Amino acid sequence: MSEGLTNDTRQEANVALMEVEKGLRSSRVGDQCEAIVKFPSLIDRFPFPILINAAYLKLAEVYRTSINFLRLNILKVLQVTEKHLNKITSVDEFLRRIYSVIHSNDPIARAVTMRVFGSIASIVADKKNVHHSIHHGLESTDQVEASAAIYATHCLCEHSAIFAAGVYDKIATMIQGLTTPVEKKLDLIPILDLMHHDTETVTQVRDLCVRLLLSHPSLSLVSALLQTLTTLTLHTLVHSTDQVKLLLYYAQGDSRKVIRQKALSQLNKLVSQVPHIWSKNMIQGLYLVVDRAGRDKEKSSGLHALYILSLSAAVHNMTFLKDKLLPFTYSQSASLAIYSIGVVTNIIVAMHKKGVCECAEVVEVVKMTMEVCLLTDFRELKEHCLFKVALSSLVRLTGAHHDVSQVVLDCLLSLLPLLLGVHASVVCQALVSTATITSGAWMHIIPKLMEYLDNTANTQQMLVPVTAVFVQLFASEFSQEAREEHMSLVLPKLLSLLWGLEHPSRLWLAYKVARKASIMGIHEISMPIYSRLSKLVTAVKYRNWLNALCQFCEAQSLVLSAARKSATYSDLISSLCQSSSMVHNAIMFLKASDPPSLFGVQFLSVHASWLSTHSQLLATCVSLSTMPPPSSDLSRSTEKKFQECVSQFQLLSQMYDKLYTTLFDADPSTLEYVTLLQQSCLLMASIISSITCSRRPLVSPKPSTPSSGCVPVLAPVEMSDNFNTKFLLGQICRSVYQRAQSAGESIQSLPIGEKHSSLLKEFCQMLLSVPVCLPQYMFVSLQQTTVKLALSPPIPPTGQHISLILDTHLTLKVEGVIQHAGKQKMYRSLRAVHVRVKPEVEKLVSHNTKTLEPKTLELTEPVEKDYFQTQFVLALPLPGYYVVHIEASLLDNHGTVWHTGHKETLPVVVNTEENLKLKSKENLLPRPGSGDSKQPQRNN
Repeated sequence: MSEGLTNDTRQEANVALMEVEKGLRSSRVGDQCEAIVKFPSLIDRFPFPILINAAYLKLAEVYRTSINFLRLNILKVLQVTEKHLNKITSVDEFLRRIYSVIHSNDPIARAVTMRVFGSIASIVADKKNVHHSIHHGLESTDQVEASAAIYATHCLCEHSAIFAAGVYDKIATMIQGLTTPVEKKLDLIPILDLMHHDTETVTQVRDLCVRLLLSHPSLSLVSALLQTLTTLTLHTLVHSTDQVKLLLYYAQGDSRKVIRQKALSQLNKLVSQVPHIWSKNMIQGLYLVVDRAGRDKEKSSGLHALYILSLSAAVHNMTFLKDKLLPFTYSQSASLAIYSIGVVTNIIVAMHKKGVCECAEVVEVVKMTMEVCLLTDFRELKEHCLFKVALSSLVRLTGAHHDVSQVVLDCLLSLLPLLLGVHASVVCQALVSTATITSGAWMHIIPKLMEYLDNTANTQQMLVPVTAVFVQLFASEFSQEAREEHMSLVLPKLLSLLWGLEHPSRLWLAYKVARKASIMGIHEISMPIYSRLSKLVTAVKYRNWLNALCQFCEAQSLVLSAARKSATYSDLISSLCQSSSMVHNAIMFLKASDPPSLFGVQFLSVHASWLSTHSQLLATCVSLSTMPPPSSDLSRSTEKKFQECVSQFQLLSQMYDKLYTTLFDADPSTLEYVTLLQQSCLLMASIISSITCSRRPLVSPKPSTPSSGCVPVLAPVEMSDNFNTKFLLGQICRSVYQRAQSAGESIQSLPIGEKHSSLLKEFCQMLLSVPVCLPQYMFVSLQQTTVKLALSPPIPPTGQHISLILDTHLTLKVEGVIQHAGKQKMYRSLRAVHVRVKPEVEKLVSHNTKTLEPKTLELTEPVEKDYFQTQFVLALPLPGYYVVHIEASLLDNHGTVWHTGHKETLPVVVNTEENLKLKSKENLLPRPGSGDSKQPQRNN
């Protein structure tokens, strides 16, 4: 989504700025304060340099002449709107107005100004006068001013290497000085964290901190210095080994428990960031810290560090700990037992992959883990992470030794009645992960889960997670016969429990169950729920949405029932046609919903084409099976039909790839699923071409463009954790590829006939037997990225054009602001914006002139603090009317182009000088019917 800045928007921005300026000029402090508070919303609403520069200059002028209370308000505004500071074009004038206050006799005014310097450090980081003022402020005897100078120093060191190198000597002198209070030293030490711009400064800072550790042994200073050294190491990755040894020394040898705990917490940071530097001697030292620690809290912190290490490549240096950590697994402390079990589990799994671990050891660790899980009370929230570690250990052990899967499943089922809420959801996830490792492990779980739902008093809380278990079960494990048998038992009971809930939110719970089933492709569960919900809701927009989902689920059920049976050609084609009609009905309902789901419409439109393409392939196979003995003409005709099918599947792959490039805000599972669909189309195109057209050996298909940079459909299962890649579409595509390789070689040399059509029908039926899931992005969008564009010259009102004289060039300036919405961290970071300007001829003045297409211009501009700008010079060679199309696309850190940017059109008219003179004369002539016009005289 994106928006543009038109003339009306510019006028609205100017009006809003004038109203705020009116408040600033008021003589009452309350009105001035109210006007200052409005600035952040004004800037966020119109985030373009023209308005922002004017707004900040007005704030700077008020800051220069106002009282300290208003200056504090302006300081808060600058801190809130920090990301817009780089759009100030008159930085020198802005700084001049603020800097004048630094010469005030009032220390409070100077202190506020120092904090302003820190807040605007990103644009004044290399200003020498600012550096001088901060240096002077550090020497102030006023405590408020000195504290503000320390804050400003901290901010400028982050942005300026020159300032950091220049202020280092003063900071070092103040920290080492005997007259400097301890509280001030504690404020100065964190500044050293940010002096990581060059290796020389880093080395000086580290030497200083190490000397201070020896000369200042107080608890607070040692704690601050250890944290500073660790932060500096993480920033630069220099002296990492020395820092680990230093922290191990304090964790082992210091007699103060606070220092030992601080050293262990800093070791945990280094373990997660630089696990590759940990040698066997370092790991041995960390184990000695754990072994000699007197408190469980210290032991737990050290074991947590060992657990994080065991999840990395450093686990190969930890095999000697397998026997040494066994005593900790019997500890009464849950954290000690679980972290030690986690370390031993990771070591055993790594050894098992190398074939140097016996199965008896795996079974023994499984028993210990189950004992801890059954004897520990995890219902407190602080034990939630420990519970996940314990269950993940069970799942990993099951993957190493499949024979223990049954015992692990029984343990998890016995845990389920004892837990509620998030803990029960974690158990359900572990049930799914464990059961999908070993085939056929689900048979005895269904009755126990149904019994649990009957007996539990918390059906409302447990219905959704238990349904998720059923959904993944039906999607991954069962054959068709077993699936139908268990579905007939589960579905009625599930629906009766769902509609029997006496709770106001039961309809929302029902929708969550259906949504989960749709995402996993179990449309037999979701379809009746959508159907009933659509009759219960009153709002038209919700009814249209639910009707669309119900139509899609019904269409999928129709295709699946025909594909999973030994259906004839006519039955398959008939079901595909009916399903395509239902999908088009779903698209119609989606368009009628408010707001319409753009991704849903695009996804279902491509899916309708997917159904039509398979129908076309089956129709071609029918014509092949009914044609007379082959002749050369008929053979060429048949090859041509199959070549059309290949082209259709390739076109379908391009449609999925185009859909992929519009999903900048989509979650990774949605992107991987769209990639799977695209690659499945390429697979079918390759198979058809190999069997009927090229007669060459089948090769693994590759994505048509590098934008689909997810896990390949034929890659090993271990490369992806996506459910569709492992079990549904990915599993079927791998089966189709293997079957095509084995069967295709035997018929490639034969004339195209019945065997070819039967084999293609088999492949088509295998792909149709996989349920098409509704991606998660269709239901939930955790981030929203919008683009606002501003063009100069601006877009004229409707019906008007930008006038240009022939043989001159149009200078087009494009500015843009990227706006983000959503509570979650972005899935992918934005690196640059690709702007494409394409002029098109709409109408030429002279029809005899040969049309010359103007050149299309493209530029890639980096994004800094969600803002970019660029300029183009367009040559429009002939007089006439043009339409200039401006399109902005997003580029992520991997170089993928996402076509979700804004599109604007700029109407331009190119006139010759003669035409302009003629139009000016026409404008000067009096209009017919006006009062000043004279009536022509009639000749007698």
